[in-house]
Amino acid sequence: MEIISAGSALKFCLVAEGCADLYPRLGPTMEWDTAAGQIIVEEAGGRVLEAGGTKPLVYNKACLVNSHFIAMNMPSPETT
Repeated sequence: MEIISAGSALKFCLVAEGCADLYPRLGPTMEWDTAAGQIIVEEAGGRVLEAGGTKPLVYNKACLVNSHFIAMNMPSPETT
């Protein structure tokens, strides 16, 4: 296992490309930090889920701070 130090945008792209399996984010982010990366990962067939759960990140909340999340290049079980 290799841990790469890079910005969130690059990590989302590495997951989408399949060069990284996971991007766990346990620090604070805002909705605008993750929206583009999430759609890139999802359009590539991956998922971005709340940490410890099965729900994708949601947007336009009253509080714009995201929960912790994990981006992964694995498709959802419904699509396999």
